[in-house]
Amino acid sequence: GSRDGRAPASQPFLRPGVGPMPHRSRGATGREEDGGAAGMTFVDGALKLLGKIIPQHVPGDVVLTPICSRLNNWCSLVCVILTIGAHLCCNYHETRPAVTTEDPTMPLFLRFTATMAFCGLLYELCLAICIKTMGLQLLYEEDPVFRRRLRLNRKMLYVFTFLTTIYTCMACDWQYVHKGWIAEYHGGHQIVYSFRYIEWVCCAPIVLSISGQLPHTADGSPRNALVPSSMLTGIYCIISWQGIVVTDFYWAWVLIFWAFVSYFLASYEQLHFAWWVKDQGTAGPVRAALLVYLVIMIGIYGVVYLLPIPGWVTATFENKFYCLGDVSFKVGTSVMLLATNDLANNEEMRRRAEATADDLRRLINTASVPIFGVDTAGDIDQWNMKTEDLTGLSGAEAMGLPLVKMLGDSSQAEAEAFIRSALAGEEIGTLETSLYPKGLQELDDASANKLRTKKAMLMLSAVPRKNKRGDIKGVSLVGCDLTEVAAYREAEQRKMRFMAVVSHELRSPLYGIIGLLDQLCDTEKQEGPLRTFKLVKTCANRLLDLVMNIMEMATMACTHDGSPAPTKSLSHDRVDLSRILEEVALLVKCSSDKGGRPLVKTGVQLVNEVNSLPIIEADTHKCTQVFFNLVTNACKFTTEGRITLTGVADPEKQWVEVSVTDTGQGIARGSLERIFQPFEQENNSAIRCHQGIGLGLSIATELVKAHGGSIKVESE
Repeated sequence: GSRDGRAPASQPFLRPGVGPMPHRSRGATGREEDGGAAGMTFVDGALKLLGKIIPQHVPGDVVLTPICSRLNNWCSLVCVILTIGAHLCCNYHETRPAVTTEDPTMPLFLRFTATMAFCGLLYELCLAICIKTMGLQLLYEEDPVFRRRLRLNRKMLYVFTFLTTIYTCMACDWQYVHKGWIAEYHGGHQIVYSFRYIEWVCCAPIVLSISGQLPHTADGSPRNALVPSSMLTGIYCIISWQGIVVTDFYWAWVLIFWAFVSYFLASYEQLHFAWWVKDQGTAGPVRAALLVYLVIMIGIYGVVYLLPIPGWVTATFENKFYCLGDVSFKVGTSVMLLATNDLANNEEMRRRAEATADDLRRLINTASVPIFGVDTAGDIDQWNMKTEDLTGLSGAEAMGLPLVKMLGDSSQAEAEAFIRSALAGEEIGTLETSLYPKGLQELDDASANKLRTKKAMLMLSAVPRKNKRGDIKGVSLVGCDLTEVAAYREAEQRKMRFMAVVSHELRSPLYGIIGLLDQLCDTEKQEGPLRTFKLVKTCANRLLDLVMNIMEMATMACTHDGSPAPTKSLSHDRVDLSRILEEVALLVKCSSDKGGRPLVKTGVQLVNEVNSLPIIEADTHKCTQVFFNLVTNACKFTTEGRITLTGVADPEKQWVEVSVTDTGQGIARGSLERIFQPFEQENNSAIRCHQGIGLGLSIATELVKAHGGSIKVESE
């Protein structure tokens, strides 16, 4: 809409603000940007003051009739000016304490209205208590749809509290009533309950503003379309009261005339909104009918308000009508507002559910994993794009085909049991199978030619699908594509088996070479050839050590993958860890590396602080290998300081912990897990200065796990 307030009447736009709000009209903005208040007219200043006293514009309000809304604001200002003028220039007619002498049934009508208002108050109060006690308060405040219902409840609580209080005071005669001066002047008789007008001034704007509520903005701000006319309705109730109680003829009719002008101006905006809101969803016609009912009721109030002046109806008839009208006006409005709000909420929740369902269908269809489903008969009723890519079978062609026939022959019975368990609602795990629709007899030749020739290996998980009644109507299967993983796993197994076989075949010749070199070293007397033989023997031993490590790793890898292990399983010996650690420490102190240098470097102390540990059941040879690998690894990277062996046992929990601590160079945080992988070292570059191929720690790790233990590393 334009900033000067002109816009097409059929299109809502954000209301230009009046008063201390962020959005302002062109005139006010220009004056504020100029920074001076000297050029402000009296009217603009009064409008700004009115906006401060009764804030009526918030960002997000909708204006369907911008000129009329602006006129409503001006009319409200005129009403305020007339109210102040009449109060200062005129006297009010005399008051009297009660009216029971004129009509004994009047207190019954007042008590009836107070009782019905109290029932409405209890109803709204029960709703508020239920929301609070059921823990829905936070949900209602967070969700804009339910927040509107919460605001409705709070406003109607205020309306019914005020209505009950006012009519209770009137029924108990805790009040003073005025005589209608203008009615006496024209020969009629009118009794004015001032408390009733106070109630109209306070409650009518709230009820009308509730009728103009709109869905909240995206940031949660409330929106309304009837703020100007709602505020005007409350203000013109003040001058309508003054018009019948002031003792000046001209002032009285000016006030009454302006009250009816204000009514017609406010009604125009309200009826225009009713015409617009009737097309806004399922609740639109009901909301429009409610607003038309409110406008008509206020108009009837205005007619009844005038009838006692010429004496066409009695004063008690007027007040009885107001009693019945007030209770039907408020209680009926509350029920209608609740109905329209619930209809709007249901429509919004349905729209959200449909949007969520569409998003879910789109997510399933475009997911990067295969997702498909079957009905209770086992026929396919769901087939996403990823599954189409894996199989070459389109969704239209797959619908209605039996899923089990597409799975691997060896797993069809297992798949049938898997799907039956899911249909029964039982807790199930996962199923690893292949998906291969190539052999389906239900496919024609054209469809069969498009299928993939390679089987898709999947890890499937299943979840039952339910209808609105909660009955299981099918099963959705989510797969993890293991085709590449299966190929990699098979290649890895073949590699490990090849390594095991090759290592085993290399070991026997190496043993023969080392044996022959031992004989040559024993028989050779000359120093030159003897040195050569020992050097060759050292190289052969180094190669044998490498072959044995590779063979050990291949053996353990084959065992983990389910292949038969080429070596025997762990033996169950009575192992004295204290003695093994002592032997390992002594062996390492006396050993040298592959270059002939001592393993324990000069300036390094290897200290065994293990005194006694309990006897455990383990493989003696494997335990020795584990600790030898750990200690030699520490010696390799420690150039000064000490290497310490410690041990602790917990007989109650039945575990033993052995620690190898060194003062070496340390390990980077990112390499702490990697060093336990086969063929991995902290520095894998070609310029590393330490020997080895990275199998020592990985072999130690696998052996510890084979014993049911664990290994970890900490480094600074």
